[in-house]
Amino acid sequence: MTPAHPLLERSLRGAVAPLVLAVVLVVGAVASSAQAASTGHVRGRVTSWRTGAPVGGATLRVPALGLRTTSSLDGSFAFAEAVPVLDGIRRLDVVATAPGFGRWTIRGAPVWASDTLELTVQLRPFAWTHRVLSPSERAHRAASKGQAAPTGETCTGWIYQLVPPQDIWVYVTPDKKAEQFDFTFYAAHVLPKEWIPSWDADALGAGAIAVKTYGAFRAMPGNARTSGTGCYDILDTTADQVFDPTYTTAATEQAVDATMGSVLYQNGGLFMSHYYAGAKTDPCAPVTGQYAGWMSQWGTQTCALSGMLWPDIVTTFYANTTWRYLQNFLLNPEASSDPTYPWGSAFATFARTKGGYNSGWSWFVTNTTTNRWGTLRQDRPYAVDDTSTFHESVALACPTSTPTSCTFQIKVVILAAGRAVSTQALTVTESRDGVWRPYTYDPPAAGVTGDTIRFSVASRQDFSLDAAYLDSPFGG
Repeated sequence: MTPAHPLLERSLRGAVAPLVLAVVLVVGAVASSAQAASTGHVRGRVTSWRTGAPVGGATLRVPALGLRTTSSLDGSFAFAEAVPVLDGIRRLDVVATAPGFGRWTIRGAPVWASDTLELTVQLRPFAWTHRVLSPSERAHRAASKGQAAPTGETCTGWIYQLVPPQDIWVYVTPDKKAEQFDFTFYAAHVLPKEWIPSWDADALGAGAIAVKTYGAFRAMPGNARTSGTGCYDILDTTADQVFDPTYTTAATEQAVDATMGSVLYQNGGLFMSHYYAGAKTDPCAPVTGQYAGWMSQWGTQTCALSGMLWPDIVTTFYANTTWRYLQNFLLNPEASSDPTYPWGSAFATFARTKGGYNSGWSWFVTNTTTNRWGTLRQDRPYAVDDTSTFHESVALACPTSTPTSCTFQIKVVILAAGRAVSTQALTVTESRDGVWRPYTYDPPAAGVTGDTIRFSVASRQDFSLDAAYLDSPFGG
């Protein structure tokens, strides 16, 4: 199978470099040298490489700028000072130290103008240095690892195409071994290496769908790179998708979070969503010729700058496609597939049951206490600011088996570092007649910041839930 290819950084001179099977633009700046300087920010989280536990009290430094900060008890950190950025991008060295750990260093981490570099700092017992690869180094690795996709290999073996896999096995070149990563984390740490983070949000949203679909396809039976002990679904190079677990950006992470629940099928199922760099002059049109049927990365930006939204950009390049759960943040919102991992409960149990508002499946929630609100909920990562608004809808039914009518609380909860910082609720009451009734809830902006948005429905009675939906304006 022909590998996908990334869009590499453009140099300050706008030079163009060739890559295996594709012309790949080398991107460094998105503005002329005459453009006024802008700024970016740096934040992240420090954990132990061995245990995954947060490391508080770690010292983070940017030696070239004299910046210094300390991680909180939950491992999070942020440099208070903005980073000056000229011509769109600046590369920094960042150093982390903590008692009992070796020095952690990243070299050449990219800070984009008007964006935030997000670092994943994993402290080891020994000193560890990671250098963000240059475009020419990526091209070299692609040539050395660029074998065709094997046939019939299975690693993760994820079979549920309506729900992304929870994890994916990646061959990590610096560590020279296969490592397992949360799938959303994986996609968020691919997109800024494959798309330009300063591009329009709709171009990034289209890229997020391509990246997610390609990764999910690789995780399915028969599509992995290797099988057996030490297997991996996907490579971390341009032979598949460039993946670097040490950093992402706020803009690309937001694009991944906003599109993760939208599932794209081609000819009835997931597919190998190939893409290639193309050229800055690429039109907003299906690709013909050598890369017919692929997505042009530069073409997505052309589409976005013309005012096209990301769902339409995606279907412009990928023919014979259909959407499932389009623009819904939630995973498995209609109990249409077996995996329950996205959902959680409090003072209740839940199970899939036949029949529902959409005549398929639905969730049945059983309250396990007599004096608590039984709750079904799903948390999704999303960068919430003080102006963020959310739209929520759901279909609910109060079964005839309950002794009284059902009172529901339909909630939008914003969390920061695992703690609820805002809860807004709509309270409704239904008769115990088993009839499905739809509800929508559009609370005003909560005026807080957070990193997670929670969809939640609670009742003191048993209840049925279907057609769950949650979104927030993205792109446009």
